[in-house]
Amino acid sequence: MKIKAKTCDENFLEEVKRDFDTKYIDLYRNFDKKGIQELFNNELVYDIEQEFEYLELFDPKSFSDLFINNIKSIYESLKFLTPVQASREEFWFTMINTIYLDYLLDYLKTVSDRKDFDQKIKNSIFYNSSITKAQTIQRISRYWWLGYRTYDEKNISNPYWLTEYFFERDGSSKIIAFFTSNLTNNKDIALGIIEGIKNRNDKIVNNRWAYLIMNKYFNAMGGVRIIDIMTREEIKKETMKYIDYIVENPELLSLEERKGIIKG
Repeated sequence: MKIKAKTCDENFLEEVKRDFDTKYIDLYRNFDKKGIQELFNNELVYDIEQEFEYLELFDPKSFSDLFINNIKSIYESLKFLTPVQASREEFWFTMINTIYLDYLLDYLKTVSDRKDFDQKIKNSIFYNSSITKAQTIQRISRYWWLGYRTYDEKNISNPYWLTEYFFERDGSSKIIAFFTSNLTNNKDIALGIIEGIKNRNDKIVNNRWAYLIMNKYFNAMGGVRIIDIMTREEIKKETMKYIDYIVENPELLSLEERKGIIKG
């Protein structure tokens, strides 16, 4: 089913954000679908020209299935967005409160007994931290950005092969460890590291420790070399080389890191 995407005026977003705790949060605490629909039925919320193929999102019990399914659904549907367009909070704020409202409310019901429920609500609909981190936390923005950063146009037969590998294990932990870093804002760096780790799958475990260690390594390298001008192939080879080095010299890692990633 093709429908038009929606966004809103930035003044509407700012007003809702400013008065959220006093005027609007109870709509979400009470899962008041009709009330939220009425809130977003105004002249400051409007369609944009692009139509997209709406695909339903769902949260299965498996975190791996959750991320892989929803990333493919959102990124495939909204691939027309540029990174600049996808950085706009107004767009995701509107989309999750209109087109994906049922998905939002279904999710909120699963966390309603949490002590941090109010914060879960805010994180789901707003950008509540630095932009890089917020993009990976907001409930549907994250699926687009994780798709964008792991989608491999060069692999025609399956451009999601690195998405599937990254999220096959420990996906939710790896997101914060890997994709909230300025380093991986560069898509070629992110793809090069993931592919390098995949190519050493016989030596290390595909978990958050592997990505934390590689982030640490490339950030240190950035002090003596301009990482952003390295090609994806160079990043991949450097990743594989460093993995070989730490596997041969495990004493360079902390005991926790060693137990976390080195196989055998």
